[in-house]
Amino acid sequence: MAQPKFRYRLEKILELKRKKEDDEKERLAKLLAEEDKERQLKLQLEAQLASVRAELKERQRNGTLDINGLRFFPQHIKHLENLILNQELRLKELAIRILEQRQNLMRAAQERKTYEKHKETSQETWQAELDAAEAKMIDELATLKYAREQATG
Repeated sequence: MAQPKFRYRLEKILELKRKKEDDEKERLAKLLAEEDKERQLKLQLEAQLASVRAELKERQRNGTLDINGLRFFPQHIKHLENLILNQELRLKELAIRILEQRQNLMRAAQERKTYEKHKETSQETWQAELDAAEAKMIDELATLKYAREQATG
C-alpha cells in the first residue's frame, strides 16, 4: 500500500516568504555594491586632491606659479574638498540604508524560518498520526488473525 504524501497547507505562504528573503538579499547586495562604488570614487577624489596639492607645492618651489595658478589651485582644491565631503555624507547615508536593509533581511529570514519550523512540526504530527493509524490497523489485523485461529483451532 502506497503511503500518502504530506501536503503543507501553507506552502504558498512559505514560498512567498522565501521569495521576500531573496528580494531583501538582492537589495542588500545592490546597496553594498553601490557603497563600494562610492568608496572608490572617494578614494579617486582624495588621490586627485593629493596630486593637485603636490603640483601646487612643486610650482611654488620652482617659482613657476603664475597669477592664473594662484587663482586656479585654491579654487580647485576647495572644489575637490567639497566633493570629498559630499562623498563622505553619501557614504554615511548608504551605511544607514545598509543597516536598515540588513534588519529587513533578518526579519524576512526570521519569518521564513518560522514557517519552515511550522511545516516541520506539521509534517512530524502528520507522520505520527499516520504511524498511529498504521499501528492500529496492524493491531486489528493481528486481533482478527488471532480470532480466526481460535475459531478454527
